Amino acid sequence: MNYIEWNNLIARKFFNEMMAGREVLLYVNEDTINQIGVETGADVEDFIQSVKVGPDWATKGAICNKALQSYRGWRIKNLEYPPYIAYLALFVLAATRGGDYDPKAYYPKLWPLLGEPGGSGTPLHFDHMAELWEDLQKWSTEDKHEELGRFAARIRGGKVHVGRPLSQTLLSDDERNYLPLIFSEAELDPTDTPSDAVIRRVLLSYGKDGLENRTLKLLDGTQGDSIEMVNALIDLVLNELVDWDGSVISYTISDLDHTPSQVGLRICLELNRVSGTIAPTLRLKTNRPFPDNGLEFEYAGQMVSCRETMPNWSTKLTNTNIRPQRPLDAATVNWSTGVRFEDKENKWRAHLKGTDVRLFLLGNREGLPGWVESQRLERNCEFMVACSDSRVADVQRWGTDCCEKFEEQLLQGLPSGWAIFEGRSAHESCEGVDVLTLSSLLRIRLQGGIKIGRGNRYLKFGPPLIVIEGGDGSERVTLNEDELKREDVSIARWHIPADAPVNCPLNIRVFKDGPDPLQKHVIRLEEPELPVSFKDVPSRDSSGQMLIGDVSMPCATGAVVAGVGPPPVLPPTLPTYLSRRITFLGARPGEIVDWPDEDLPDEWQPVWAVDKSETDKWPVHFCGQPEDAGTIPNPNHAISNLHAVKRWREAIWVKRKKTEYQKTGYPALPKIRDIWNKYREVAKRV
Repeated sequence: MNYIEWNNLIARKFFNEMMAGREVLLYVNEDTINQIGVETGADVEDFIQSVKVGPDWATKGAICNKALQSYRGWRIKNLEYPPYIAYLALFVLAATRGGDYDPKAYYPKLWPLLGEPGGSGTPLHFDHMAELWEDLQKWSTEDKHEELGRFAARIRGGKVHVGRPLSQTLLSDDERNYLPLIFSEAELDPTDTPSDAVIRRVLLSYGKDGLENRTLKLLDGTQGDSIEMVNALIDLVLNELVDWDGSVISYTISDLDHTPSQVGLRICLELNRVSGTIAPTLRLKTNRPFPDNGLEFEYAGQMVSCRETMPNWSTKLTNTNIRPQRPLDAATVNWSTGVRFEDKENKWRAHLKGTDVRLFLLGNREGLPGWVESQRLERNCEFMVACSDSRVADVQRWGTDCCEKFEEQLLQGLPSGWAIFEGRSAHESCEGVDVLTLSSLLRIRLQGGIKIGRGNRYLKFGPPLIVIEGGDGSERVTLNEDELKREDVSIARWHIPADAPVNCPLNIRVFKDGPDPLQKHVIRLEEPELPVSFKDVPSRDSSGQMLIGDVSMPCATGAVVAGVGPPPVLPPTLPTYLSRRITFLGARPGEIVDWPDEDLPDEWQPVWAVDKSETDKWPVHFCGQPEDAGTIPNPNHAISNLHAVKRWREAIWVKRKKTEYQKTGYPALPKIRDIWNKYREVAKRV
């Protein structure tokens, strides 16, 4: 293959729609190159020779000079990918080479690839390769809006030039694919990430079978790299955790198959300081779309249900076995061992992780009332800590020594053997307690907003919030060099101004003490518009999965549906979702069924559905066709079954007080309510 063919194949492997919004690591070793070239019969030797030749327009000098020639002015050539990616891949290939080399050596591995095994020192113009790394970051974030992935030009180990290719060896593809299994085994929640110190311990504890020795050494602090690269690795892992949907693809290790994980449950607390009580409930937060009809879990012989109430959050889990229904008391579950709920129909499993110490932050961070459980303690914030008797002494000692305020609260409503404390502004971590570990890693997180695709583009009227995790409150956030102000100083989040420019890169920077940004991110705001053509919109099958390549099966591309004939005309469905017990009534006296004890009618069409789920309150719903709105029952046209006519009369007239409770049992629309009253008058005379 020639150089451009190699370049595009490598670029397509790392930058593609499946990587949208995720960080791209240009991790290249000999196996990677051989796999890319396998279909054409090309191998790593062919790749190296092609790189030495370079693209047609790069004709002068050694390899780094040709790399610069391939880079300069490349955007006017109308190329699919930056034409220097293969050169960068070669530099990473040198970093991953095995052999009899000093572990810290880089140039002795690079010179043989350049055809000069006796070479020494730094290749000519190698210092200018920084321009290529920086341009790749700009292309991925500003030109392509992260829709093919987000590249970060990092430096590993403090070595300005060598550190750039070395930084791409943070994780191999295999290691990255193994991360969901680590997340699952460690029972991590993607919507509630722990501190960087906890993630580091998790990777060391659960990654021994799936992470390479060099990665474990880096995490263990024995490899000699700078703390910046350790933080870069942990930041990458945290981003993978945030994007994780809680599932694990079947992965076989030591002949053991691991099943998919579950979504996380959170304990929420509502305090009544006047009565001295606390009401703990359960909610779940998930990256997955909620089922339209909500979730219904089995737990200890009872049923608990919830539905979506705000983006990603459920309502309180409610016990549906009792009347009236009320939220499940979270104090009845075992906080130390945890609990698992399962919705078999929707194939959802919700899990409350067991622990003897639980942290709660103010719910206004999530738009919820009261206090919400969290896996990460922030600086300069108010918090509550609940702990079992076995940990009270440790937690109390930490709170007294390491917090600005820490007091026990005597509140009724906690599980037996648990105490709760209220604190503020912790300045040190509590040793041995994960949730009371302060982060040393500062991170930007974009919360909410309405994305266009999976990249970094947002609708103008729905920008994300900028959230800082692991800060101490002294951070400054700028948007295109203009400093942003916090609306609430107690929460480390910033709003993007309503007058922020559209259709241009918006550079978010976080500063603290020095002039260099500690974190940075790029987004773009756009006005909503409907495309003239959907040719660039990804196609999806009937299950919503994205289709890659030629599409021959039925699919939807934007608003265009292909491969599907007109839908069949389906008979109207009855609203059996209203209740577990419904009386359906037709237009003729005697047309009545009590569902589900009786089968739904197939010879007549119900007009009314009476919800009988409660004893004394029977809401009435119109379920007929438009033409039924003008049809009034005729007493002379009753069916011949006198018992059925009597039941019809009882449901409408005799038990009318059940449908008149506080005058709210009537149908809400005045016109429909008038029709129901006419049915009552007929039923009175039948």
